[in-house]
Amino acid sequence: MSAVIYIEGTQELDNGDLRKAFAKLFEKELKGRMPKIIMGNGKWQTIDKFLLTPIKVGEVRFLLVDSDSPVSNKTDICKYFNKKVSNPKHVCAEYNTYLMIQEAEAWILSQPVVLKKHGIKVGKLSKKNVMEISNPSDLIAEIYKDSGKEYHKVRDFCLLLPDLDTSVLKSYFSDFKGLMETLDK
Repeated sequence: MSAVIYIEGTQELDNGDLRKAFAKLFEKELKGRMPKIIMGNGKWQTIDKFLLTPIKVGEVRFLLVDSDSPVSNKTDICKYFNKKVSNPKHVCAEYNTYLMIQEAEAWILSQPVVLKKHGIKVGKLSKKNVMEISNPSDLIAEIYKDSGKEYHKVRDFCLLLPDLDTSVLKSYFSDFKGLMETLDK
């Protein structure tokens, strides 16, 4: 069996390598059992690739995309994804679809210590539930601006993501925990 995960995010390397950043993060949990990581570009492009790319023999496929809103019923989200594509080679289901609530930047906001390490003032984060922030990337951009810097969604994300503590992510984000447990089998 070979695990393959399709992740929302650019394949372009001009401003950073998202695939490498996710690999460094996942490696903390999955050393020696790493999935093949495919960056799918935009959310719907990633979902299309996940659903339409022919499955290889022995492949086990997973999807990781932003939820872009609070999640009340993951089964309904999977059904919605599946309806958007005609003749899928694979389907989204709760066991293979994982969501970054609401954007991947929420993972970063959940660990202000990482932002501080990179010289970012985190005063605006005081006691906010990052799961309820509707546009985490906008808040990070605002925090960066208050620190006299400009947040670049790829460049800075690639610098911050590998510094996150996976045990904290697993305790805070159930889909991250579920993904790591599933990939660790």
